[in-house]
Amino acid sequence: MMAEYEFIETSSRNVTEDGEQKRVVSFRGTDQSSLPNEKLNVDGSFTMPLMEYFQAGVDGELPTKIKEYVVARLQAE
Repeated sequence: MMAEYEFIETSSRNVTEDGEQKRVVSFRGTDQSSLPNEKLNVDGSFTMPLMEYFQAGVDGELPTKIKEYVVARLQAE
């Protein structure tokens, strides 16, 4: 279902939760296989540990982390 979606970070900011530094990541997912004038975008945000965020950025894995979050949310019961 989400295989054709491309995810990008649209913005992010630091927050402190329970004394721990985290990053709120806002994102957009766009269906790359959509027909013209028939697009379904996925917008949202989630919190992740600050160091995990920076490591994902260094490794070029932030789009994958975002996709994993979205898929997990869609599969949640």
